[in-house]
Amino acid sequence: MISLSCEEVWRQISDYIDDDVTPGTRRLLEAHFAQCRHCAALVDSVHNVVVLVADERVFTLPAGFSERLRQRLELQISGKRSDGS
Repeated sequence: MISLSCEEVWRQISDYIDDDVTPGTRRLLEAHFAQCRHCAALVDSVHNVVVLVADERVFTLPAGFSERLRQRLELQISGKRSDGS
């Protein structure tokens, strides 16, 4: 059986989610997902992002959320933890 590398799978994830792959490619991708937890998690994550972006609901964020998020991201990028350790 022909198998796909993770890199080949990553190139196909968008088409897979959009159901724009041939049946043979779909079988190969699904066989890969069954064996590769990383790629299976990636396809689930991408699918979730697509669902969230397509969701028309709007959420009001609490006051100061953007600033707290920016600070936390800066801490993570700099390699520090927000709990001081």
